[in-house]
Amino acid sequence: MRNRSLKQIGVSFMLLCAAFFCLHTGVQAEEKGDQANSFRYGASALQQPGLSFGLMNAGAWQRSGDVYYSSNGQVIKGAYAKGIDVSSNNGTIDWNAVKADGIDFAIIRCGYGMNQTDQDDSQWLANVTGCEAAGIPYGVYIYSYADSVSRAVSEADHVLRLINGRNLSYPVYFDMEDAFIFSSTTAKQRGKIAKAFCDRIEAAGYEAAIYSSNYSFTNDLPEKTFDQWGRWVAHYSAQCGYKGTYQMWQATNQGRVAGIQGTVDINFLISDQIFVKPTIKVSTAGKKKVKVSWKPKKKGTTCQVYYSKSKKGRFKSVTKNAKKGSVKTKKLKSGNRYYFKVRLSRQINGVTVYSKYSKTVSVRVR
Repeated sequence: MRNRSLKQIGVSFMLLCAAFFCLHTGVQAEEKGDQANSFRYGASALQQPGLSFGLMNAGAWQRSGDVYYSSNGQVIKGAYAKGIDVSSNNGTIDWNAVKADGIDFAIIRCGYGMNQTDQDDSQWLANVTGCEAAGIPYGVYIYSYADSVSRAVSEADHVLRLINGRNLSYPVYFDMEDAFIFSSTTAKQRGKIAKAFCDRIEAAGYEAAIYSSNYSFTNDLPEKTFDQWGRWVAHYSAQCGYKGTYQMWQATNQGRVAGIQGTVDINFLISDQIFVKPTIKVSTAGKKKVKVSWKPKKKGTTCQVYYSKSKKGRFKSVTKNAKKGSVKTKKLKSGNRYYFKVRLSRQINGVTVYSKYSKTVSVRVR
């Protein structure tokens, strides 16, 4: 009797497991489940005390003068613009009210998964039309289910179908946060998946970037591979804890903005993180001349070159608009030692943002 019961229990357990597996893989294959395994909807490494941030004081995530303040009253270093990201989960939005409330930009979800019309975000058309009419600069994101290069290409085509004829001011973000994908792919595979998506987007003339959490960028998306794209980092805390280079920080999912019912994700553009810190090389280039070169050299980026007669002295500008990766300075005094440093700049929506200064390098002039 006991043995028979154990056998029956064992058979029942195996059938239950098989049913669960079929159900799970079926959902994955169809790419349904709009809210998926997203930490923004409560299922991942972002579940931490930071989720309550944004409700701590009335001035949280607001601007005062030229600076923005976080949930605990600290200045958000380098923040120069405040935005939101939205999807059908935010319902119908009054975009004119959003703009009047001081929002500088928006990142709008266009859909999720492969290129199927039933996977377009149900509020995409209303959101992009309203955002454009209100004159708010925007970019887009797609929630990815891609576990292969072919699926990633299809997801890129999904985006391109929807943004055709639109005027984006911000990148197309590849939203890599699905827990099942992280558990079923290797770091190398994820790099290939991201490259396939970004290459397709960039070939069409758009800028591509990656969205994920602080935890995932640190542990699941290798820095060496993902440094070739911009990063939008989700870390719900008073300050972003990601140690690498990033351009945008998703600070909270508890923001309040006029024109939106309920809470909304709040994001900040961070100027100190727009660029990798430049490197500099200085060498003599003939009598009384010095050649200054730097990296990285990217399209749309200019370089300011400065020099001084002492390391701690006052630096003067050699040029403020260099684009070719190197400049030559002339009419320097023979035998004197000069100190050089550079920084990069870029225009984003009419605002000039700067990198950190390079290290200071010296050379003695012939």
